[in-house]
Amino acid sequence: MEEAVTQEQKQPSLFKERKFLLLWMAGLFSSLSTSIFMFSQSWFVVETLQLEASLGLIFIASTVPRLLFMTIGGVVADRVSKSLIMFLSDISRAILVVGLIIMLFFDVVSLWTFVGFALIFGVLDAFFWPANGAFLPSIVKKEQLTRANSVVQMTNQMAMIFGPMVAGFIIVLGGYSVVFGSTSLLLFAAALFIYFIKLKAKSQQGGTELPSFLNSIKEGLAYVKQSQFLTALLLTSVFLNFFIVGPLTMGLPLFVKNVLGGSTLDFSFLEGALGVGMVVGSVVVGILNIRKKRGLVAIGALVLLSISFMLLSTTTELWQSMMMIVLLGVSFSIINIPLISVVQDVVEDHMIGRVMSLLQMSSLGLTPVSFGVTSVVLTMGVPINTIMLTGALCVIFIAFVVYFRVPALKTTD
Repeated sequence: MEEAVTQEQKQPSLFKERKFLLLWMAGLFSSLSTSIFMFSQSWFVVETLQLEASLGLIFIASTVPRLLFMTIGGVVADRVSKSLIMFLSDISRAILVVGLIIMLFFDVVSLWTFVGFALIFGVLDAFFWPANGAFLPSIVKKEQLTRANSVVQMTNQMAMIFGPMVAGFIIVLGGYSVVFGSTSLLLFAAALFIYFIKLKAKSQQGGTELPSFLNSIKEGLAYVKQSQFLTALLLTSVFLNFFIVGPLTMGLPLFVKNVLGGSTLDFSFLEGALGVGMVVGSVVVGILNIRKKRGLVAIGALVLLSISFMLLSTTTELWQSMMMIVLLGVSFSIINIPLISVVQDVVEDHMIGRVMSLLQMSSLGLTPVSFGVTSVVLTMGVPINTIMLTGALCVIFIAFVVYFRVPALKTTD
């Protein structure tokens, strides 16, 4: 026992591991570039093009190719060097943004320019995300996976919080060419960090012929289906995004306006509070380095998230809403990080890309449907706080069903 404790204490810092440090730097630059680009793109459409009502087209254009190509991206991640996929994705984005700067110079940028970019970025994301999710287990020891994921998630959230601030500052001082130029440089830097992560290529055993893409996708689905844990995880992710993420993303500005009677600044405070909560949750998970009963921890956090969302729907003051939003953010991190770490820990290496792509599809798939259903219900005159309360109650019910009916999830370490 003492020897096991000593081994745990002797675990080197993640940041002393060269490959993880390079991956972390790549993730930092890539997340920051994405955050800056998304803010700058939205503000350009609103301020310069005066087409704020058309922003939804850009978001739809980026979501659809992710859904269409994500499973293919998972198959590719299981066949090709994951670092190569990530490198090509970042370098392609960097070159595309340079093209956008040139178009700005010639004053030929329109709404459809950004729609086109969103389509291409969506395709690149469909290949990048499965490779990125499957890459960490190849450079980090299993006992460090939870901590490594918490560091990665915390970095992503910090980038999403500070990215818009940096973008606004650059736009005021240098304009859109400078801010998009900064985005391109960050993406080039991210690609460079990925390039220097050297992993030994795995040879194909016995020269066996690889199955077709369709058969590989079927293999991935069958692999998930035969695992009660993975099946429950996918279904829970689907319902969570349908009942919580959709109403929260779409309904929060309406909640601020109609229930709190707040302003744009109040909305920004709530958005910031969500990011702060996710960072706090990531830090807590990273410090604790949860490795036992991770499924049970995630179910408990799912209940906490639902209760927080339910209480948020009943708040009438900004400070009350901010407290609940912070708890929501903490809960999201405590759900996501341990479960992702379990998947990376237990799934076989030759299947990890496909499993990660299916997980990401489950989190993306019903979100647009959730937006649509929320819109329809709102047009029927149902208040947004009632929609939020209903979604919270549904997820609480799902959490109890999972606890009592899916033992594989609650007993998973």
